[in-house]
Amino acid sequence: MFAVLSVQHASAVLQIHVAVEGIDGDIKKNVHAYLGIERQKDYPDLTASLIRKLHEKAPEEIRLALQPFGYYNPVIQSELTRVGEVWSALYRIEAGRPVLIDTLDILIRGEGSEEERLKSLKAKLPLKKGDILVNENYEAAKRMLLDTAMRYGYLLSGMTTAKVAVYPGRNSADVVLHLDTGPQHFFGSVEFEQDAFNPEFLARLVPFQRGKPYVLSKILLLQTTLNDIDYFDSVEITPLVDRSKDYAVPIEVNLIPHKKHKYTFGLGYGTDTGVRGSAGWENRRVNKNGHRFRSLLRLSEIRSSITGEYQIPLRKPQTENIVLTSVYITYEQETFDIGDESGSSNLLIPGISWTRISADNPIMARNGSRLYLDMRGGHDALLSDTSFMQARLQVKYIRGITALSRIIVRTEGGTSLVDTFSSLPPSVRFFAGGDNSVRGYAYNSLGPEDEEGNVIGGKYLLAGSVEFEHQIADQWSAAVFYDAGNAMDDFSDPLRKGAGFGIRWGSPVGPIRLDLAFPEDDPDKSWRIHFIIGPDL
Repeated sequence: MFAVLSVQHASAVLQIHVAVEGIDGDIKKNVHAYLGIERQKDYPDLTASLIRKLHEKAPEEIRLALQPFGYYNPVIQSELTRVGEVWSALYRIEAGRPVLIDTLDILIRGEGSEEERLKSLKAKLPLKKGDILVNENYEAAKRMLLDTAMRYGYLLSGMTTAKVAVYPGRNSADVVLHLDTGPQHFFGSVEFEQDAFNPEFLARLVPFQRGKPYVLSKILLLQTTLNDIDYFDSVEITPLVDRSKDYAVPIEVNLIPHKKHKYTFGLGYGTDTGVRGSAGWENRRVNKNGHRFRSLLRLSEIRSSITGEYQIPLRKPQTENIVLTSVYITYEQETFDIGDESGSSNLLIPGISWTRISADNPIMARNGSRLYLDMRGGHDALLSDTSFMQARLQVKYIRGITALSRIIVRTEGGTSLVDTFSSLPPSVRFFAGGDNSVRGYAYNSLGPEDEEGNVIGGKYLLAGSVEFEHQIADQWSAAVFYDAGNAMDDFSDPLRKGAGFGIRWGSPVGPIRLDLAFPEDDPDKSWRIHFIIGPDL
């Protein structure tokens, strides 16, 4: 293989062909990089005499290029010919026997000499007795020793001895790497430079304690936590090593908060709801303790609502929060026709709901849970045609069971207290079936039926699901699931069951799920497709 150089001198164009034989791969690339006859191909004053000088230097340049790969005794044949204005430089290389590591002396001194992570690292270094002496591996071993010591708080670490003695005559080398870790450093005080939040609240976000060994991964975790919690537009963390006292490192955190108010808009589709849209407003800083308030308007073909939430951070604000959906009052005027029932109703329904979410990642959780409780009711003395009380509880639990798989369990229950069930309009009765209920059945298609087989809803609700999900490729997972549940007038009524499988894609807004489910209790019915987009919790 030849590289062509074209040089114009004294009105003549000189062409140089350079060929290297006998080696390949990275070694050959390095030889070409070392060869001056290659590097000076664009030199404007190149002459025949300069080409000869460059050719004479080539063997020594080749030797230097081979040494980083452990070859110190090559045999090199060089040849330079000329035909007219065309020069050909040929280098045949026999790399010879490589230099092997004969003695490997790796020593760790200082307080970190008994650090298990440093002791175990010695066996993982890319240097072994009997290995070919490769310069890249030698440099990597030095970096690994220093980086690991620094990572675990030995911030004054240094190599007291780092040398290689090569004996080309016997194709052997001695390698010496001596590390002195110095004293271990510890976490000092954490100072937040900002005025949007109370320091006591921000301190709950710190994943380490003062006086504990300084570990770099904890600093990176703090950076990630502050970025992910969605309070701050900019996060800059600086360990002030030069201000350490008694080896305690103060940590300075500069924070620039997001704008106080946030507005969101969304558009989506679900097989249960059809086309749906949303518009939201959030106050990110109700107070300096991290409380938030958000309001969300949802519109769909079958149901529309407006809700408000008040979020209170707990001991670990990044994963644990209490969400209070605002105490609400709804007034409904309803005309209904369901089965053989028809009529109209007026309901004034006060209620309150409570949500608690704990997750390592609320969008795509490896481990997490969601607890939701809603209580509402109406009274015939307060602008309602019917007196009733209802409670609804939803629980979802996610747990990673291997590095690539997780199990998802959810359950839901509801109960109604009403003197005459038929006086309860359909909008406040319980139904089951659909994407987030019993898959394999259409939305709200399960419940007590009238004499003609029309689903009219029930007093109670009970449903549950178990799902196993396994990652099959980057951002892609496969799942199998089993659902059971029903709306009923008596808890002794049978549950309807569905099972199936699906695929998930981890999009930035949460998993996109496509499921194929079979209704176990209705074998005459075909498989049903379920499609939903949104966060896990």
